[in-house]
Amino acid sequence: MADVSALDTWIEAHVDDLVAAVQSSVRVPSVKGEPDGPGSPYGREVRAALDDALDLCRSLGFAVSDIDGHAAHAEFGQGAEMVAALGHLDVVPAGDRWTRDPFGGELVDGFIYGRGTSDDKGPTIAALFGAKALMESGLPLQRRVRVIFGCDEESGFSCVKHYWDVAGQERPAAAFAPDAGFPLVYAEKGICDLALTLQRPAGCGGLRVVAATGGRRSNMVPDAAEARIGGPADALAAAAGQLAGYWDRNVTYAAEGDELVVRSIGKSAHGSLPQEGDNAIVRLARALRTLPLGADVAWAGRLVETGDPAGSGLGIEGRDEVVGPLTCNMGILEVTDDCVRVVYNVRYPVLWEFATLIHRVEAGLAGGQWVLAQTRNGPALYAPLDAEPARTLMAVYREVTGDTVTKPLTMGGGTYARATPNAVAYGADLPGSQDGPAHEPDERIAVSTLVTAAKIYARALHALANVSL
Repeated sequence: MADVSALDTWIEAHVDDLVAAVQSSVRVPSVKGEPDGPGSPYGREVRAALDDALDLCRSLGFAVSDIDGHAAHAEFGQGAEMVAALGHLDVVPAGDRWTRDPFGGELVDGFIYGRGTSDDKGPTIAALFGAKALMESGLPLQRRVRVIFGCDEESGFSCVKHYWDVAGQERPAAAFAPDAGFPLVYAEKGICDLALTLQRPAGCGGLRVVAATGGRRSNMVPDAAEARIGGPADALAAAAGQLAGYWDRNVTYAAEGDELVVRSIGKSAHGSLPQEGDNAIVRLARALRTLPLGADVAWAGRLVETGDPAGSGLGIEGRDEVVGPLTCNMGILEVTDDCVRVVYNVRYPVLWEFATLIHRVEAGLAGGQWVLAQTRNGPALYAPLDAEPARTLMAVYREVTGDTVTKPLTMGGGTYARATPNAVAYGADLPGSQDGPAHEPDERIAVSTLVTAAKIYARALHALANVSL
């Protein structure tokens, strides 16, 4: 058996460099934006994060390739096949109620704070440093080692679709996505976005919701929402009087010009765990349906009904024995003069068929005015634990950590593993850690987590590069 202790030695000698690299990446607010010319399909900030990563890779001595700004990779070694780690550099919007700068990369009490520290810049850079340790070790490898950086994971995986299908990049013989938890994730729920629309009738002279918005991304529990109500002055005053006695202190109102503005505050959470958040759209809709808004009361009531995290309001509640229950996050609300549009992020069990799910939604809409206007689906991942790469990755995790108890995981989140052959999600969240929470305020990762993850990833890449596949 090869002596892999040199991997740990190199990583321990470069902890400061690892921390600085994560901080540098976190300080780029790489939220997806509008295309910004050739090589920048996801906006200037995402491009800047990719350039930061490529500069780091070059400084570490990797050969790099930029795949049209959709993705990039760093590679070393020889061989007809390669193994890979796939992480992403884009992040969800920061949102509100941070106690630290969401793009400051502050190091406080052993934790780096900022959007992307745990999802997914920190783990991705830990994998890169693991690969660098392997490069420096001189250990023999039968396959090349590649670290892939995607740029649109949070908004639909178009980056890896371009990487594999448009650019025709080589598929790895085995891979992992450092974008979840240890020991590893062998099953990821199917993920779909369902956009429902309702055409609004013309106003009838009374109170009317002029516009309403809520949420930033479908895969985040909305932490804020607001509605602007117009109508006769006496009716607006009466509505304000009703809201003055409303029970929910997280709903506020104010007269602004000739409109009454109603705002709600919730708590953000990852879209895969809507039960851990507090949906501001639902709070807003619950308040609106108490007001004399005519036809608008009906759609506000519908939002309350379909805000259930179990999906019962859409008729899709259920579970399987592998990953447990379906979850449903009402992530986006857009109300214009003539239309209500709501986007639900649904995480459905791995043994379900997507077509069956859609049939259930459409059956629930039959005969009504709501229309299923758009869908986006990411099929589930279900990888056998007794086959590669899961078998080798589990062994590496147990060897490095000494943890022989924690069982492999399933989750509602989605990673690049579902878009890559022979891949699973693998770390970097350690059992019992205080890292994260992803998609929430004050996201953070411990330096100790980064170091442990880098050691695991170095040995994992070494093992996958040599194991019989």
